[in-house]
Amino acid sequence: MKRLLVKICGVSDRATAEVAARAGADFVGVVLVPSSPRFVPPSAVPSLVAAIIDAGAIPVAVVRLPVDPETRAALDLFPVIQFHGVEEPADLARYTTGDAPWECWKGLSFAAPAVGSWLASASVARLVVDGPDAGSGEAFDHAAFAALADSARARCLLAGGLTPETVAAAIRTARPGGVDVSSGVERSRGVKDHDRIRAFIDAARGG
Repeated sequence: MKRLLVKICGVSDRATAEVAARAGADFVGVVLVPSSPRFVPPSAVPSLVAAIIDAGAIPVAVVRLPVDPETRAALDLFPVIQFHGVEEPADLARYTTGDAPWECWKGLSFAAPAVGSWLASASVARLVVDGPDAGSGEAFDHAAFAALADSARARCLLAGGLTPETVAAAIRTARPGGVDVSSGVERSRGVKDHDRIRAFIDAARGG
């Protein structure tokens, strides 16, 4: 059985990145979308990415197209880009073809046809499958997600409404390849709670 992947998203400071990685997170998401309360300016990216890597996790850049030149330069520090807008597979071509160095992910609201279409496109390695209002922390029907093929679920990280208290049950129902959390481990909007990060990862691994 493959190890469940865990991503802690929306991390904006070195201390939180180190806590997440050392608690067992595989991936730490850094939001490069200016409208987000978790936005990290490109000038702060090198230090934060170094902290994530040094602590043993993989940094993931979370972006929406179009990407401005300063953000585009910062992407060179990341091995993984997660697109979290209204992109279509063709929009990702410049990031996935030829000598493009990135593994690309797509965040989207759950709908079985959309999941199938993206996974069949060869544009993405993984999907972050979220609730109806992606990024809002709202849950969705995990039983419907569980009806996807094993091979599809294995390439998806479950997101939306997950917390340390709910993640184990969600994993048992949905059987995803991994889980992704942001607001569910915050003490206030955009501010991560280190104890909740540790509790979330412990619960996910137990689930």
